[in-house]
Amino acid sequence: MKLKTLLIANRGEIAVRICKTAKKLGIKTIAIYSEADAASQHVREADEAVLLAGSNATAYTNEDNIISIAKEAQADAIIPGYGFLSENAHFARQVAEAGIVWVGPSPESIEEFGVKHVARGLAEKANVPIVPGTKDLVEDADAAAKAAEEIGFPIMLKATGGGGGMGLITCNTVQEVRDGFQMVQSRGQTLFKNPGVFIEAFYPASHHIEVQVFGNGQGQAISFFERECSIQRRHQKVIEECPSPFVEKHPELRSKLGDAAVRLAESIQYGSAGTVEFLVDDKSSNFFFLEMNTRLQVEHGITELCYGVDLVELMLNQADAQLAGKGGLDGDSLKRMQPQGPSGAAIEARIYAENPLKDYAPSPGLLQKVDFKNVPGSRVDTWVFTGARITPNYDPLIAKAMVHSKSRDEAIAGMKQFLRESSICGPPTNLEFLAEILDDSRFRTGNTMTNFLQDFKYVPHAIDVISAGAYTLVQDLPARPTVGKGIPHAGPMDPLAFQIANMLVGNRSGKEGLEITLSGPELRFITPAVVALCGAPMEAALDDEEFPMWTKVKIEAGQKLKIGKTIGGGCRSYLAVLGGFPSVADYFGSKSTSPLVAIGGYQGRALAPGDLLHIIEEVPDKVDPVVLPESLRLVYNTHWEIKAMVGPHDEGYFLPEDIEMIYNTKWKVSHNASRSGIRLVGPVPKWARKDGGEGGAHPSNLVEFGYPLGTLNWTGDDPCIFPVDCPNFGGFVCSTTIIRADWWKMGQIKAGNTIKYVRVGLNDALTKRKKMTTFLDAIGKAAKSDGIFDSIDKLQGSPGCHVDFHEDEVGKAVIWEKDGDGHVPPVRYRQGGDDHLIVEYGNESFDLNHRCRVTALENAIKSASTPSTIKDNLYSTVGCCTTLLIYYDGLKLSRNELVSHLQNLESHLGDLRSSKVPTRRFKLPITFESKAQTEATERYITNQRPHAPYLPDNLAFVAKNNAFTPERLKEIYLNGQFMAVMVGFFCGNTVSLPVDPRERMSCPKMNPSRVYTPEGTVSWGGSCMSIYPVDSPGGYQMTGRTVPCWDYYGYKAGFSANKPWLFQDFDILTYYQVTEQEMDDLLSKWRVGKYEFGYENIEFDMAEHNKLLESTAEEVREIRKRQAVAQDEMNKAEKDSLERWRKEKAESQVDEGTVEKLLEDSNIISVEAPVDANVWKVEVKEGDDVKEGTVIVILEAMKLEISVKTPDSAAKVLKDGNLKVEKLLVKPGDTIQAGGHIVLLRKC
Repeated sequence: MKLKTLLIANRGEIAVRICKTAKKLGIKTIAIYSEADAASQHVREADEAVLLAGSNATAYTNEDNIISIAKEAQADAIIPGYGFLSENAHFARQVAEAGIVWVGPSPESIEEFGVKHVARGLAEKANVPIVPGTKDLVEDADAAAKAAEEIGFPIMLKATGGGGGMGLITCNTVQEVRDGFQMVQSRGQTLFKNPGVFIEAFYPASHHIEVQVFGNGQGQAISFFERECSIQRRHQKVIEECPSPFVEKHPELRSKLGDAAVRLAESIQYGSAGTVEFLVDDKSSNFFFLEMNTRLQVEHGITELCYGVDLVELMLNQADAQLAGKGGLDGDSLKRMQPQGPSGAAIEARIYAENPLKDYAPSPGLLQKVDFKNVPGSRVDTWVFTGARITPNYDPLIAKAMVHSKSRDEAIAGMKQFLRESSICGPPTNLEFLAEILDDSRFRTGNTMTNFLQDFKYVPHAIDVISAGAYTLVQDLPARPTVGKGIPHAGPMDPLAFQIANMLVGNRSGKEGLEITLSGPELRFITPAVVALCGAPMEAALDDEEFPMWTKVKIEAGQKLKIGKTIGGGCRSYLAVLGGFPSVADYFGSKSTSPLVAIGGYQGRALAPGDLLHIIEEVPDKVDPVVLPESLRLVYNTHWEIKAMVGPHDEGYFLPEDIEMIYNTKWKVSHNASRSGIRLVGPVPKWARKDGGEGGAHPSNLVEFGYPLGTLNWTGDDPCIFPVDCPNFGGFVCSTTIIRADWWKMGQIKAGNTIKYVRVGLNDALTKRKKMTTFLDAIGKAAKSDGIFDSIDKLQGSPGCHVDFHEDEVGKAVIWEKDGDGHVPPVRYRQGGDDHLIVEYGNESFDLNHRCRVTALENAIKSASTPSTIKDNLYSTVGCCTTLLIYYDGLKLSRNELVSHLQNLESHLGDLRSSKVPTRRFKLPITFESKAQTEATERYITNQRPHAPYLPDNLAFVAKNNAFTPERLKEIYLNGQFMAVMVGFFCGNTVSLPVDPRERMSCPKMNPSRVYTPEGTVSWGGSCMSIYPVDSPGGYQMTGRTVPCWDYYGYKAGFSANKPWLFQDFDILTYYQVTEQEMDDLLSKWRVGKYEFGYENIEFDMAEHNKLLESTAEEVREIRKRQAVAQDEMNKAEKDSLERWRKEKAESQVDEGTVEKLLEDSNIISVEAPVDANVWKVEVKEGDDVKEGTVIVILEAMKLEISVKTPDSAAKVLKDGNLKVEKLLVKPGDTIQAGGHIVLLRKC
């Protein structure tokens, strides 16, 4: 072929489909894409991909830009597909004038058939029947009305430049003609730059049948006969068939239609693929020309299946013949390709992201799961995959599903199976709608006319989210305890109420349900459902009637459940729905949402108005209520006693009086309480040490280790309880750890509550947990059988369940330890509640010998020789530089057995100082100039903290803090090696340590942390380098930028669905410098999935490393001395700056006591932050009136500006009265967490 290089001037599934044929023919493909389409499959499928200039909306129609790209790529031809520029005669001419072949018909053909009234004339001239109508355009509404009366109603007003079902109106009266004329004229001018209007008779009982033709541009053409496309919505095709079931009943029609189409194509010397569309009267079988589409048709695939032809290949062969100067394909050869009829039958269904409750409006969003059922004879033309995003910029077509079989009945059966068993999770789709069309008796009998959908009734089995509540999430159990690597545990914050709700409706206890925080959603049930609402008392009404909690209830179709605010203690309730939510995708085996990292649930976020939750179809006709007695319901307090065990760092880090303080204090829950951390307000420890050694300057700092769930983590002097969405490791000490039986209380304590820790031992913890398990089992059994709960002992207040003392020894933080001997390091085991154990090597120093040992132990635990009693009850492990966190099921695996096994493994590890560890050495690009990082710093200065020693240049600060010059710091990056010692935190964040001790550094993190850090940021915090895997908040100092190391759905090179993180323990990272522009280019390649990480497999020699440590010991000591001096100086500067800044903030701070007092007032409505963010602008002042939709503040988070408006809960108040701003609680520059109070409004 002379055609060597092809530019595809399109996107989506058609671009992917064209790529396949081009590759088969050995033609190089050039894809073009907009920013919104960077991750589209067509970009990866093509040999090269070029980013288009301009906005997403106009990129694919920028003719000059596309031709420029084609010239640059030395393309021989441009193929337009369908839509966009495919029927643009001006563009086709420009392509030809640029010396490039246009893969399609001539500009003249496009022009003539693009004007509908001209096309009618051409058809009439070719002796092709046309629909009765006006010969020319009608000038005005009067002329249109007169012509309509002459033709006879009903008629259709048509824009002469129209296409794709746009610019059409059906009229039944003169008045409708007059009203519609201007509308069609205006639409024609807007969409097609042609205001011309003509009129045709409208046949309500008709079929839309089209014929596929192919011409060689020299007067010869053939047809591949007909397709039926009668099932349409708003003149857009929904389901297409080949052959037409109507033609099959009237076989004489096939040749008539085919001959007419060929006659028309040959009359104008049509070249390439085209489609002639006909209207066929159902009663008389008479057919009339409608229009000719001068391009490849969307539904061409079913013709290919029935005739064994590749239409794209024919188009490319025609273009190749033109390129060779032959004008087109040989006429005789083309005529020999004329088929006699179809082989079998094929059906196509267009799968869209659209919401049937919003009149099938497009539904953009993340496709969290794409799994097409493979049925015999199926073909799927698509551009999507798990992780693709439907954007609002383009047509929401997900895929064209086709099934080809021997008979129409078999094709229908195959397509029904495909639609019913395929799974597309994310925004609403029309899968169920399409399947129900195929179930319709009219479709099965082939009675498919253009009015088919007018009286087709479809009701989705779903819940319509009218309003979403403060923070409503999909959660399930056991969630993701086994994954790690920065993927949070997730799941319900209160697993107790959650499980009871599921048991009441008849689900398994861990089935996905809704977690409702503080105030709930309003939900419209489109079809019946069985539900139960359990947890903290909340206002709830079903069609304005009080709705009972802790009760199994059947909700009928059309009913609305409105869940309001909490009305007592506790802050979370759970709505279980029989069958759960089938269309919510699993992520690592769970549907739970971790919104902080945008993982799982519905689009990785809290519910929002307009969301659609699909539910099961089969619901019992009769449902007897099942009511959990009051005596068994959980009691939600404002003061909580929470049982906890001695934490991993209670000894040696805190003074004995600090530990007593923790247990004796009535801690207050801060307003900063969320799924990732619950801050407490209370006294400050005195600490047992002056600093954190190599972990950092503050005594709370520590060499990073894995965090147990439920632990009390000390960030400086501030305590924070770590619940289910906390990071999985960090560098701050942990004390008192909540026992698993009391984890549910973490989900119910809220701002302003008080808590007191009750000290218990391991046996106490396991005893209470067994009682809870017995309690839940009994409830589940009663709910399934007779609904009688009389024999069940209540959980709260029963003997041994609500005590302020411990029956067992509370134990110590370190449960076993062994000294080192020069060959092996000291080892100690620290307890972390009843489900976590921390193995620690050495004495808190960053030593790769310890990391080697951690890796060896982790591998040994997971080896085939590990007893099943241990292996089957391990959830996960978190390896860090000096520690291994083991998370296990303490109820099924005794700690003594686990410890005994670990001791045995330890005794066999031996001396690892001379071992060789297989690993990978990566070569990563780095730029020290980044506009994105500069902008993030500028926003930090403007919105968070105006002055600090690390501002405005983080890199210079890190260098100065370590007695280096900035140039020396860059040299370390470019010449040094960094070992990955931890992978996790959030989203595979990779923490690395310089292999050469002379290159090791330390620096404090930003205080407060940034709310935005660009993905791929190379940063420094504490003693380690870290790569930010995604755009996220963060406090490490930004020192450069590289390619990100995380891919949520694992479709990029180097990742997989089961391994969305890139790096693993002991990987060696090296850098080479690139310019900012080069990095931008590499990031573009990364985003489209074409970047490939470079690495080599090596062995890391511990013996050589230890020689390096010995030979450089004296030099390192001198470096550390210089660093200590520099760090003292910088610490002083930071202390002064911090005190000054805090003083500035305190002058305008609102006292927490004032806030709490106001919140107790029933006339006060709180406006809360929807996300963690900075306050950018405050748009109201105290005393202002507030209306519905008033913008109160504008927040800034992750480079987004978020307007916080009058809350939905205020709508009723505004109907009956007024609202005024009572108290502003924030000012520009403040940082606020999700759920934090922004403004208090008063009802007037």
